[in-house]
Amino acid sequence: MNYLDTAFSALTSNQLLVGGVGTLAFGSLMYVLRTVPETMLDLVERTVWTKVFVESLSNEYPDVDAFIEGRRLDFFSRSLEIKDGGLKTGFGGGWGVYGGTFFKYSKTKSAQQFTPFETITISFLTRDRCVVERFMRDCKPEEHRNSIQISMFSAGGGEGGLRRRKRGLDTVFVDQSIKDRLVSRFSWFQGAEEWHASRGIPWKLGVVLHGPPGTGKTSLIHALASDFGFDIKYIKSLHGLGAAFKSGTSNDLFVIEDIDTIANSLDRGTKAKDEDPAMRASPLHEILNSMDGMQTPDGLKFIVTTNHLDRLDPAIVRPGRIDEVIEVGPLPIESARAMFRAFYGREGIAGYTPRTGAELQQMFSTMSAEEVESELGLKVVERVREVA
Repeated sequence: MNYLDTAFSALTSNQLLVGGVGTLAFGSLMYVLRTVPETMLDLVERTVWTKVFVESLSNEYPDVDAFIEGRRLDFFSRSLEIKDGGLKTGFGGGWGVYGGTFFKYSKTKSAQQFTPFETITISFLTRDRCVVERFMRDCKPEEHRNSIQISMFSAGGGEGGLRRRKRGLDTVFVDQSIKDRLVSRFSWFQGAEEWHASRGIPWKLGVVLHGPPGTGKTSLIHALASDFGFDIKYIKSLHGLGAAFKSGTSNDLFVIEDIDTIANSLDRGTKAKDEDPAMRASPLHEILNSMDGMQTPDGLKFIVTTNHLDRLDPAIVRPGRIDEVIEVGPLPIESARAMFRAFYGREGIAGYTPRTGAELQQMFSTMSAEEVESELGLKVVERVREVA
C-alpha cells in the first residue's frame, strides 16, 4: 500500500471526520443549488428589465411621482401619501402599466440627509430604451413644457423649488451684443466636450455678469435658460456649493446671484475682524475649489452676478475659473428704442440719456408714449445745461 492509499484509508476510517466532510459537502451542494435560481433571476432582472432611478433632488421627480399615480395598478399597491394637497403614490412598491408595457416601481426615503431624500426606482418589462425615454417625456405635464424648473439650494442641501414660465431673449432689453455673446458661448460649450477632453481642459463654463442694479442681469439669465431649455439651480448659500454642483445634470444651469452679499467677506482682507476666521474663509475656499478644482464636475455651467465686481476676490474672477466677465450697463439708445416699440407699438425716443432697463420699464408702465418722450427729452436738455 502506498502513501496515498494509507492516508485515504485513515481518513475514511475516522467517522467524525467523514461526518464533517459529508456535512460540508452537502451544505456546499445546497448553497450552490439555492444560488442557481437567484443567479437566474438576477440574470433575468438585468437582461429583461430596463431600470431608471429618479432622485428627489432632480427636477423630474415631482412629475414622475405624479405620473406613476395615474398608471399604477391599485390591486398590487394601496400605499398612498398626502403631498402638495393631494394623494400621491406612497412609499413601498407596486406595479403599473404604461403604453401596454408593465413596470414595477419602488419609492424609498433616506433618513441620512439634512433634508428628506427620496428615490423612485422604475423597472420596465422591456429592453427597449425608447419606452423609458417616452415615459420621461410624457410624465412632464403640458403646462410644464412651457416652463423651467428653479430649484433652491442652501447650506443644508436642496430646499425644493418652483416653476417659472419661459421667456424669450427677445423680451429682455439689454445691449444686443451681450445677448449675442452669451448665446454664442453657450451654444459652443454644449458641443465642446471632446474639444476640452483632447486638450486636458476641464469641461465647464463660468460667467460673471456685473453692473448696476436694474440693468437686467436676472432677466437675462431667465431668458437664456428658457431659450436653451435649461433648468436653474439657484444657490442661496455658498456653504455646500460643491455638493450642489455635484447634483447637477447636463440640463442644469447654476446661478449665484449677488455673490458679494450672500457670504461674509469673500476677499482675503481684514474687513470682518470680529468674525471667526474659519467661517470667513470657508465660503471663499469652497467657491474656488468648486468652480475650478478637484470638486468641479464635467459639464458644469454657472452664472454669477454682482453689482460690485471690485468687491470680489481676484481669485474668483481669474481666467480659467471664470470664462466670461460681462458688464451689463444702462441701455444704449438702440435697445431703449426697441423697448419703446415693444410697449407702445410705434417708433419713438428722439432725445435720450442712458437709463437702466428697470427705470425705463417703470416709465413705460405708468406713462403714455408722449409723456415718456417728453420726460426723456427734458432729461437731455438738463444734461446739456449741466455740461455747459
